[in-house]
Amino acid sequence: MKDYSTSAEPQTLGADAGVPKTVSRRRTLSACVAVAIAGASLLAAADAQAAPAKKTSKRSAGNSKVASDLELENQRLRQELAAAKARELELIRKGTAAGAGAAVAAGGAAAAEPGAEAADAELQVAEKEDDKAKDLGEVVVKARPRLQKLKDIPNSTSVRTGEELHKELAMDLGDILKRAGNVKWNYGNARTSSLSMRGVGQQAQTDAMDPSVGTIVDNVPYAYNPLSSFDHYDIDSIQVERGPQGTDGGKNVSLGRVNINTRRPTFNREATYSATYGQFNTYIGDAALGGAVIDNFLAWRGAFHVNKGEGATKNLYNTDQTWYNRDRVSGRIQFLLTPTETFSTLIRFDANPRGEEFNNGNNFFTPTPRISANGLPTNLNNDAGTRLARRWFREGKPEYSYQNNYLFGNGENAFNQDAQYALITASKGGSVEANWDAGIGKFTSITAYRDFEFQARNDGDSTPFDVQKNGGGAVPEFRQLSQEIKFTSNWGNLVDYVAGAYFNDRKMIKGNRVGFGRDAGAWLAGAGAYGRLDADSAGRQLMMDSLNELHTDNPYYIHNKTASAFLNAKWHITEPLTLETGVRFNIENRRQETDKFITNQGSGAALNPYSVNGINLGGFDTVTATGALTASAALDPVQVARADAVALKYFGVATYAGLTAAQRRQVGDAKGLRAGQMGLLWAREPGRIFKSTQPSYQVRPTYKFNEDYTGYLSWGYNEKAGLSQTVNSVAYLVEPEKTNSFEIGLKSLLFNRALTLNTDFFWTEISNYQQAVQVIDIYQTAALGQDTYTSITGNAKGVRAYGVEVDGSLVDTIPFTTVNFSGSYNEAFYTDFKNAGKAAEWNNLAAPYRDLTGQTLPGAAKFTFSVSPEFRYPVEILGSNQEFHTSFTTAFTSSYKSDTLLSDYSVIPANTTTDLSIGIGRKDRAFDVSLVAKNIFNNQTPFAKTWNSWQPGIPQWFGLTLNGKF
Repeated sequence: MKDYSTSAEPQTLGADAGVPKTVSRRRTLSACVAVAIAGASLLAAADAQAAPAKKTSKRSAGNSKVASDLELENQRLRQELAAAKARELELIRKGTAAGAGAAVAAGGAAAAEPGAEAADAELQVAEKEDDKAKDLGEVVVKARPRLQKLKDIPNSTSVRTGEELHKELAMDLGDILKRAGNVKWNYGNARTSSLSMRGVGQQAQTDAMDPSVGTIVDNVPYAYNPLSSFDHYDIDSIQVERGPQGTDGGKNVSLGRVNINTRRPTFNREATYSATYGQFNTYIGDAALGGAVIDNFLAWRGAFHVNKGEGATKNLYNTDQTWYNRDRVSGRIQFLLTPTETFSTLIRFDANPRGEEFNNGNNFFTPTPRISANGLPTNLNNDAGTRLARRWFREGKPEYSYQNNYLFGNGENAFNQDAQYALITASKGGSVEANWDAGIGKFTSITAYRDFEFQARNDGDSTPFDVQKNGGGAVPEFRQLSQEIKFTSNWGNLVDYVAGAYFNDRKMIKGNRVGFGRDAGAWLAGAGAYGRLDADSAGRQLMMDSLNELHTDNPYYIHNKTASAFLNAKWHITEPLTLETGVRFNIENRRQETDKFITNQGSGAALNPYSVNGINLGGFDTVTATGALTASAALDPVQVARADAVALKYFGVATYAGLTAAQRRQVGDAKGLRAGQMGLLWAREPGRIFKSTQPSYQVRPTYKFNEDYTGYLSWGYNEKAGLSQTVNSVAYLVEPEKTNSFEIGLKSLLFNRALTLNTDFFWTEISNYQQAVQVIDIYQTAALGQDTYTSITGNAKGVRAYGVEVDGSLVDTIPFTTVNFSGSYNEAFYTDFKNAGKAAEWNNLAAPYRDLTGQTLPGAAKFTFSVSPEFRYPVEILGSNQEFHTSFTTAFTSSYKSDTLLSDYSVIPANTTTDLSIGIGRKDRAFDVSLVAKNIFNNQTPFAKTWNSWQPGIPQWFGLTLNGKF
């Protein structure tokens, strides 16, 4: 395959057909840059003509719908709000109110909540230093050294409020992030799901691996993706920052981070509730209480969340089981201690007790293609259709067939699995955040702890037969301890800075269990072995006993330690020009040990080999092809005695030597079945330790053209730690991943500040991208004397991503309406990946690898877009002070491949989903009732596909929600 990325000159090709991907991407890149620059210039010119004179009275409508800290505004702003609302009512009476009424009613009501007057100390400082922060329309972000206006942040950032999320019941990361733009939750269970950004990040996960897209909840970074897999409730705001992060504190990440901020305690009494009932017997409940325990000294807040409901797809084997069900209960309690005006402590504790949800084994099957990618016939000797045609299964359950049941959802869009159990997840944790204003600056300490539990018991064959069971990963032990200490200050008018240290200690045990049932031998035997064993009753008994109740486990013992020092400074060079610089150094120490052992011998212990990898298993050794005793076994009285016992048990013959050749061959087939599924065993293997000092850097100049236009450049560099992975008792070292990311952007307020439009162009280069690769299996190669290959987490040498992002909001244009929107164009592809594994349709090729250089990354949609309009209109039905409201969120994504091996059968087509809310209530939110619809147009595009299976999407859902406060 020619590598076009190294071509000196672009080729002269047609506009579409025959254009190499790299040449096409170069042209697209040039077009993107040109469009971004031309678009910014045209918008600026249009704004200059449309609004030669700005009116400050419009600022309160600017971005109020997406303000992340409205509930932290002080009493002065509340008074200004009350005056604005009075003016709004007067305008309505005169029939001249338009978008201003909607903006005040929507954004202002949040500021008028009881806790508004307990303003955040940092916000108060920012207001004193900048009179322009008086505008209610300014959006501020808390994930920087100091609270800053969103339009002054020198990187691509999106902010959404908790109110926006709650009105359409967006609680999990999948629903939350489709409203943010160019960030995606990739479907899976708590352990197998992942976050990607800018088309990068959906890779086969390894539990020891750091996330590429970080999640921070209430200032506590999560160093393990599954910690964020629960519902998020009582949210104040979410913030998505794209590009490498970490020089300003927390944990460093290579692609970006998602900040989730929950509501904090205040000294004003608060009591709110929300109750929802909907399809599939769904109950969702939220409640929050809080206020002063001791005035001006101790405040508290408690929040509670319940989300329970059945799924849309049932299990015919056990109709109490439904897939995509919800079983979530959560609670959080917080205490705010303010003994002095300069010192405060916030103590948090939350818990997610054990819940049982069905997210695994959700595959519907289609016929396996008869022809492979190279045009040769597919090997179907051990396909599910061939297995189910065997006498064993036709006589075992004659009513169950491959065509009518295994394929096409059992004819009822349902599963039929005898050994599938719910996934069990649980987590709890807490943090202590202390802040001290020492006059010369602010000291912050954040101490946090979190644990996690996960258990999967899967039906590996997806049938009602007793084949594979109790398989899957388990996390019986996990804990994360973290400590962050930082100092935030300024040096006159020259520089604002933050400096500090961060420590993280993560320790866990992850199990990989495999279990078998009485039908496993008949299901897993090759065609020849099955024919010989199924020939008579002795052979059938051997076939059943070979695997019945055999269980193994392959746990990993993971210990990751990180110690970091960071410094971030914002230099005020001139009035319009600032330069943000940052540096961070991580000292990484990663250790991973493993072993593999039998946890239950089952019925076939006598069929064990004598030993495996030096571990004595109490059996005897035979020649694979004939079943005869090996030369060493024939000379060992212990092994001969064990073989004689097998001959007597299954054939009634006193000695193994007395068996016929056919009988010995049956024993050899049964022993081969057992040894093959048992695999290699080994004692605790220490792995390889990854130790390194890794840097991160940030350079971000920002130029403020005027109050409405800010341009910026950004360069970020990050290194993600390597790790050790063990396969068949041999440890492999995964190299650290290195990311260089560049960004140029313009943040603007247009058309009398009715339109907020933030645009950027980004370019990201990643070397040693961590993901699944194909490598030589060192142990099996040595044992078999020929090259044998396996899939492990390793490194793809090069990845590149570039594109354009748009994020904004529109107010004051459509009466009583505000609109939030985001969109992106992405090109994310491998620049060097020659050691990829083979997708299913390529498995009959002799070559061990596929070269995916130039191919688009899995999950990387070229186009994404979301739009969230909200309409609020004053009405008088049950008195005054009411409003009708409706909103929806539509999210579009273009097609992409869901398979990490980039199978051509894994294409997910372009699709759109829409959530809707429509209701009526009081403007002060004291009472509201709404009809909520999720996926209203019933888009059931599969989550994932392979060449013979697919995972169904979630159907439409309707519910009724009652919200209020006391």
